[in-house]
Amino acid sequence: MKAPAASAYPAWLLPSGFEDTLPARAEVLENCRRGLLDLYAGWGYRQAIPPLVEHLESLLTGSAADLDLQTWKLVDQASGRLVGLRSDMTPQMARIDAQVSAAGETRRLCYAGTVLRARPDHLGGSRAPFQVGAELFGVAGPEADLEVLSLMVESLLHCRVGDLLLDLGHVGIAHALADAAGFHQDFRVELLQLLERKAWPDVRLWLDSKGCGPELMGDFATLLRAHGGLEVLERGQRQLGHHAAVGDALEQLRFIWTQLQQRYPQLQLQCDLAEVHGHQYHTGLLFSAYGPQQGGALAGGGRYDGIGLAFGKSRPATGFSLDLKPILPPAREPGGARRIWAPGGQGADLWQAIAALRREGQRVIQDFAADTAPADPYLVEQGYGSVLQKTGGKWRLRPLTGADITIEEDAE
Repeated sequence: MKAPAASAYPAWLLPSGFEDTLPARAEVLENCRRGLLDLYAGWGYRQAIPPLVEHLESLLTGSAADLDLQTWKLVDQASGRLVGLRSDMTPQMARIDAQVSAAGETRRLCYAGTVLRARPDHLGGSRAPFQVGAELFGVAGPEADLEVLSLMVESLLHCRVGDLLLDLGHVGIAHALADAAGFHQDFRVELLQLLERKAWPDVRLWLDSKGCGPELMGDFATLLRAHGGLEVLERGQRQLGHHAAVGDALEQLRFIWTQLQQRYPQLQLQCDLAEVHGHQYHTGLLFSAYGPQQGGALAGGGRYDGIGLAFGKSRPATGFSLDLKPILPPAREPGGARRIWAPGGQGADLWQAIAALRREGQRVIQDFAADTAPADPYLVEQGYGSVLQKTGGKWRLRPLTGADITIEEDAE
């Protein structure tokens, strides 16, 4: 079928998966972005702003190779080299850490900005998520995982997401069973892909075709059934703890579970020992957060040690990210009663009064078409809380009748 001519589409029609963020919602997004970066700064995470475009081999190096189908590609006309538009900021943080950190140094980085996806993550989803996240480099223990996991929970609470459910897993468990079976890399990838689909009949048939013995077959069967509450960890330790690496992973999960219960008693927790999403790059703990009436995860992350190897430094790393747009609280129009109505005019004293209020953080809207204020009910309906008017030779604020916020300071 011949594609329609470009003129057949309205000039204002955006490509599929892209949308405008209009003023009311943009204001909420920006306030949340600032608040989250302030939150991260309080934990010692410093913001890095990587470029939107990088050489393709940098964006898709090593464990980031699975982002290939999500990455927009184009030719740099300055050099003739192939470049890509970032689809995830985590590989960029790994590059930055490898460039600026000394061996053994702990570094905390955070970021906030738009990423571009060649394909949406789900049907009808955005191809331009606003990604926010934090990464901790240089610390290998579960304490680091607990810190970034707690920071992810704090991020969602900051955005007023309630009734959170946190799902925990550990990709090291599946890897340990694959090691015990002696599977080489190609077989391991096939197995993990089957586990990711959680199709036990397919896993059983595949294991049987590879000559897997009954004992290991039973271990994999236990793994596929291991999802639920704290009892999953206890049962896993009894039935799978004879694999040393599995026992270590379960101890890490128990530590995380116990600490989270103490820190966030209201948080719902569950375990899925067969969870291996992101197995191409994750090396340990995995976690995802879900909200009420949400089909997909609101945020997620985990451990991805060695991600910096392609940039010359293999570093322990753990982190999380989220798309800020879907979790924003509702926008309010037209901005609340904090707005101040000011008359038109260019007098120096009027300008100084308006400027002084704006320096205090007030929102002052000058009405160029009127020298006197409209009726109070009309202004209150438009979201104003007070009027700037001249009384006794001075510009002062008069609270509006019916406004829910009053300002009593004089505007000298």
